[in-house]
Amino acid sequence: MSNGLHANQSGKRLEDHVAAVLDDLGYSQVQSKLFFNLKNRAENAIYARQCFAGTSLYDGRRRVDIILYHPKKWTDCLVIQCKWQSEKGTVDEKYPFEVLSINKNPYPTIIILEGIGYRPKSKEWLRSQAGKGNLLQVYSLGEFDHFAKRNL
Repeated sequence: MSNGLHANQSGKRLEDHVAAVLDDLGYSQVQSKLFFNLKNRAENAIYARQCFAGTSLYDGRRRVDIILYHPKKWTDCLVIQCKWQSEKGTVDEKYPFEVLSINKNPYPTIIILEGIGYRPKSKEWLRSQAGKGNLLQVYSLGEFDHFAKRNL
């Protein structure tokens, strides 16, 4: 299996975990193409996966891993980006692009960072960006689970 395919499968498993947490918390999954229309009239908590929300740093359509809406807690939505790195590589060089794209858009965002393939300094840098602009926090999977129980 190629490294890219393995990374995509690992990333999907991370998204699946987040979706299961949202389901357990009473969120309903909706089709990504319907999310923004439904959000405007939703009385209950909803989320979508692989949804186009805003633009990238270079003005392209920006696909986010998960976006959620809660009528009391997240009225401006919350984006959750899932980053998995199981092997050493250069994917962490994309972090600055990710942070700049997050801050270009109006949605508060958290990143879930998992795996052991990240360079320690890149993880440290990414965590240091939390609280600057729209990046609220960078969590490990365990930290996310704790956050979700209290805040989602």
